[in-house]
Amino acid sequence: MVTLIKVLTAFASFILWSLLTGCGVDSDVVVDQESASTLEVFEQTSAPKSKVPASVSEVSLVQSIVPLADQVEDVVDLLEPVTFTVLTYNVENLFDADGVALFDDYKVDSGYTPRKLLTKLQSIASVLKSVDDGDTPEIVLFQELEADFTPESTVVDYDAFLEMYSDTTVADMLDAEWSDGYAGYPASAWLLKALADEGLTGYHVVTAEYRGAGSGSAHTNAIFSTFPIISHQAHPLVLARDIIEAELEVEGQSLFVYVNHWKSGASNPNLEPVRVENAKVLRRLIDARLVADPQADIIIAGDLNSHYNHSALFPNMVTGVNDILGSTGIESFNEADLYNLWFELAPEARYSEVWRGRIGSLMHVLITQGLYDDSGISYIDGSFDKLVIPGINADTIGRPIRWHSTGETGGGVSDHFPVYARFSLGAFEATAALSTGENVSSYEYPLTVAQFNGDLKLKNGSFLNSLSDAELIPYVGQLYTVDAVVESIRPLLLKVGRRTWPAYYSDSRYIEEGGLPLYIKNHRGQVRLVVQFNFYRGKSQLIVEDILGAW
Repeated sequence: MVTLIKVLTAFASFILWSLLTGCGVDSDVVVDQESASTLEVFEQTSAPKSKVPASVSEVSLVQSIVPLADQVEDVVDLLEPVTFTVLTYNVENLFDADGVALFDDYKVDSGYTPRKLLTKLQSIASVLKSVDDGDTPEIVLFQELEADFTPESTVVDYDAFLEMYSDTTVADMLDAEWSDGYAGYPASAWLLKALADEGLTGYHVVTAEYRGAGSGSAHTNAIFSTFPIISHQAHPLVLARDIIEAELEVEGQSLFVYVNHWKSGASNPNLEPVRVENAKVLRRLIDARLVADPQADIIIAGDLNSHYNHSALFPNMVTGVNDILGSTGIESFNEADLYNLWFELAPEARYSEVWRGRIGSLMHVLITQGLYDDSGISYIDGSFDKLVIPGINADTIGRPIRWHSTGETGGGVSDHFPVYARFSLGAFEATAALSTGENVSSYEYPLTVAQFNGDLKLKNGSFLNSLSDAELIPYVGQLYTVDAVVESIRPLLLKVGRRTWPAYYSDSRYIEEGGLPLYIKNHRGQVRLVVQFNFYRGKSQLIVEDILGAW
């Protein structure tokens, strides 16, 4: 449709040119913009050629064509359907700089500084700028912004906050121009300013209300929307972050969003009863909305700390996400009222995290039947995906580069990939067969260096030996080969050249018989490894990713 309109634009410009040059209008006639814009053709008038040189008349003719093209482009803008992006992102511990925190790593004298907050903000902004080729993603649903534990200095009017600091940048505020007066600003305000500095503007912001230090919850959810937020309400959960329920107005149409961050510990069956209770609260909210309007346009998003196939992974227990909430892969809605967009991807591509060498799908976007009808807002079929940007938020084989606060600046981004989908005004249009929900895996796919089929083109990592922790920060998450000597298994210590490194392993089999102990027994500990450089609790370490053999 857009291509056709652009063709018509060019055709209209060509017709006007033809009218002016081929229908009796001399090339030396100056056609003013008002005449051109109203498409009036005046009688031919003569002018002495000496008064209107050819070069001037050509410019005038071009100028007369431009207004028509501009008007046709305006029509194009009006005819193009409104499309927008909804993205959900657990940013992993985006804490403000006041030093008042539930986590020790972010308290006063912990080593967490405004400069590290700046690194975190810049990393998040870099990720979000990649969603729509630098344009502002219209709706972003965040998890793990720090709850504001200094509400007396919070930001109530975000627009006023941006206006107050419009003559400076977040980079200056959190570095060279740092002032103690900035310390009380919440994470949501810092994030808004960082995005605005990168050209991602126009957001209305909602976070859950302050619940006090006694709540036990270090984090809050947040909504950043370029569309007006008509109403919002926070719904407390047991041992989890409040659900934010909000109504957004998208070009006169109501869109209801529910931002979630359920109880952590997806791999721990003992915590599933808590997530079941979390799911019951959300299910009641959805049921109430659908009773009021069965065709309501609803998006459920966030970190549910459950996999899309949780009931297949844990078949002997009731799961919150599948059994209580009712998440399925049935896109026809004839058996359930929630469709999980993970089913838009192949099973091996359904992941937003990698934990102990296995992929996971904790981040979710679920939608209702209203987004498949002929009116209001519709899902753009096949638009769902995860946002993986090698070198920014992902390593060489496609695993998240998680955040660390080591050194002067910290580094990394998050242990989660954001996931997103696109929507439009108008009727839903299927571009592929609807999902039947049958391709559900009963296991978690591996994602390890040892099983990676691509060409890693790894460099030798011996140069890391000579670097200080501060100098090592840019190499976090990078893969290298090293010739090491295994000095011990528990704790795992690797000597590379003259430096002994604390080490860990991506697969527990590496420290079992047949793994590294074999090289101590038969090769004096000499082994060639693929390692990832990282930090753990502020200390540099090497993570064993693969065993290549003796050296």
